[in-house]
Amino acid sequence: MNFALALSVALCATPLTPERLYYQIDRAMPISVEAGESRELALLKPDNTLITRVNVPNDAAAVDLNVLIPDLYSNTEVCYLQLLERGEPTGAALLLEPLVERAKPVLRYGERGPVVDNWMRPSPDQLSMAGFRVSVERDVVLHTTMGDIRMVMRPDMAPNSAWNFTSLVDGGFYTHIPFHRIIGNTPSGKGFVIQAGDPTGTGTGGPGYSIDLEPSTLPHDLGVISMAREGGSVDTGGSQFFICLSREMTARLDGQYTSFGQTIEGLDVVGKLGAVPTGAEDRPLTMPYIETAELVPAAPRSPGVKPSWMAQKAESKPEPPPANPQR
Repeated sequence: MNFALALSVALCATPLTPERLYYQIDRAMPISVEAGESRELALLKPDNTLITRVNVPNDAAAVDLNVLIPDLYSNTEVCYLQLLERGEPTGAALLLEPLVERAKPVLRYGERGPVVDNWMRPSPDQLSMAGFRVSVERDVVLHTTMGDIRMVMRPDMAPNSAWNFTSLVDGGFYTHIPFHRIIGNTPSGKGFVIQAGDPTGTGTGGPGYSIDLEPSTLPHDLGVISMAREGGSVDTGGSQFFICLSREMTARLDGQYTSFGQTIEGLDVVGKLGAVPTGAEDRPLTMPYIETAELVPAAPRSPGVKPSWMAQKAESKPEPPPANPQR
């Protein structure tokens, strides 16, 4: 696809455009709106439950959300803004992430290092809302040597981890990056994880910074992506991540690692990667690679229609653990 055509497709897929990335609380929130007829804006929860729906003035090329939705800044949860034309959703939604403090882990220390026992969460009267981070909702596509994997991000579960990952993708970090650790065979016959994100391929490399562990209630399950961290440390996430191969083997990671997205296309590729033969320390005998990674506009959101990838899955009994995902 040539650049002009790619740009045209991108613009058609993103009919709402924020003027900037950050908007401070109680100030104007200008948003450009694609021309059309009978336009509305639907503010949605992550499961597409409708919060409110407002008309876009005729011939308006831009709107101030703080005027159209006066109580917008009172919302302290992740939400989405979808353009509707003649009642039908069109193009990718805008992701609105409130700038609020995240919970901090309460730890106890065991043989394998710190274990999260609980989370210290700011009380409602201590929750300081500073504004919104506003961007077009985008999925991540990993182009691997064994095929493509498309993932939806879950900022409703872990906004900073999802933002960190998409920022690295957008900056080209995941170019020719190996899957350096694969645990696809366990005594139970169920796979554990495939791990990537280290340019050195040794398991010790990263982006040159660390991010905090975030609370996430997204269950570790087949196709879920989660942040790896250093053994014996907590706030040491960066660029290394793992993709789960089964619920049975990864259920014990819930609450201990930050899950921030899930596979919506390419589970067969995840399975192929999990079946790659390995040697000592779970290193593949022939390394598969992420050749490139890109951000693509997410599918439009339909008010009141729960996304199919949010379907609740049956709980599985955890199996005895292999080694933890580490960097």
